[in-house]
Amino acid sequence: MERLGDYHSLVKQDPLKALSRLPFLTKQIIRDNFELLKSRDLQSRRWFYNTSGGSTGEPVRFIQDEVYHVYCQSLKRHYDRWTGYEVGMPKVVLWGSERDLLLGKETLRTRVGRWLRNELWLNAFRMSEEDLDQYVAIINKVKPVQILAYAQAIYELARHVEEKKLVIWSPRAIMTTAGTLHVHMREVIERVFGAPVFNRYGSREVGDIACECEAHEGLHICPFTHYVEIVREDGTPAEPGEVGEVVVTSLVNYAMPLIRYRIGDMAAWADEKCRCGRAWPLLKEVTGRVTDMFVSASGTRVYGGYFTRLLYFRDWVKKFQFVQESHTHILLRVVPAVSLEQAKRIAEQEHAELEDKVRLVMGPACKLEIEFVDDIPPSSSGKYRYTISKVHT
Repeated sequence: MERLGDYHSLVKQDPLKALSRLPFLTKQIIRDNFELLKSRDLQSRRWFYNTSGGSTGEPVRFIQDEVYHVYCQSLKRHYDRWTGYEVGMPKVVLWGSERDLLLGKETLRTRVGRWLRNELWLNAFRMSEEDLDQYVAIINKVKPVQILAYAQAIYELARHVEEKKLVIWSPRAIMTTAGTLHVHMREVIERVFGAPVFNRYGSREVGDIACECEAHEGLHICPFTHYVEIVREDGTPAEPGEVGEVVVTSLVNYAMPLIRYRIGDMAAWADEKCRCGRAWPLLKEVTGRVTDMFVSASGTRVYGGYFTRLLYFRDWVKKFQFVQESHTHILLRVVPAVSLEQAKRIAEQEHAELEDKVRLVMGPACKLEIEFVDDIPPSSSGKYRYTISKVHT
């Protein structure tokens, strides 16, 4: 076991190497050691509780303070400038977290703040056809410079506009967050709104971690607020282009430091530097939650994005979600885009093809079950999950 004195010496000589010697921090460790993880000077700080969204089924409570909040807000403003947006310009926010959007019951302070910032908030938890028609009318009236939205929510709105052949205002930029932005989603959003999409990546635990710039060649990590590692299953660093687990150290939360925190996402480093010239670390992509990795009977891990691609360009599917119930059972939930009878008929025709493609990665014993449902709601955080695995290695 390394002596404490030797470790302190290593911290001075090579801080990053010293950091790599520390164990990973997990949600379970935070739950089990909550009091021990509090800062010793907590009472001298203006602090508050926060919780993760729980989109992995594992919500966790933690502490943040005013200094952390100021850094987070400053970074948001910085990322906003990359899109051409400045505070005070008209902005529409399509948001859905129950804690952030209280269905018209926001505090006076919240309402005044949004008015001063010239922001109009729409509820991503209320998205019936009538609601979507109203949102289109509001956007056309407000003419926002930027639309900030949950990735799935703005995608659903874009699909609605396209299907009903509506006319909608083209903002300078659309900022997506809170969910994996798949390629087909970006294509639809940009085509419908006639505006570039800037993808932003973050979490409740550590704030905004990274964002796309105007070059759209990856997501830049702010090195002043976060230190990010991408590791393999054995904890060793992943190579550029190799998908691994995201481990984050927050550099600005002294109230409850989260050091080498396994946030629950998968990502990959970019192979090359961004042509924008910024020297910040660059993520190639954030591919999804750790639980989005399926596990075959042989123990092979399969990236959930493989399954989502199976449903691209199938006009009978409006919404879908793949759920791995066991090593040999994949459930596909479908909200049909056509009549239920027509969807069932098409599904019956295409079932064998889809099951064969599932078996290519999951093994010959795996069966695909298709279930038609009225809706697939997002999690309590507002994040929409295309793939859920109930199987763990």
